[in-house]
Amino acid sequence: MASFEKLLWGDNTDPRRELAEIFPAGGAVGASSVVRAQEWARGVIADAGLDPADELRVIRALRDAEPRLSLKPARFLAAQVRG
Repeated sequence: MASFEKLLWGDNTDPRRELAEIFPAGGAVGASSVVRAQEWARGVIADAGLDPADELRVIRALRDAEPRLSLKPARFLAAQVRG
């Protein structure tokens, strides 16, 4: 549930902070958290057979695949992979 402050003033958090927690930077090529999250999201979208332009279904698929992913970072990722 959203906090009262977020409801009143809006959510000013940077979605990249949550992505950094879920998808830490590194890996074989030293990719940033956002790049790793985008690669993961593209895989989820491809596995689900979704059109990246279908934002609502993409967001749902991303959040179903990773329960720790909240709405704002999921929307951010959907916009990033849509291009």
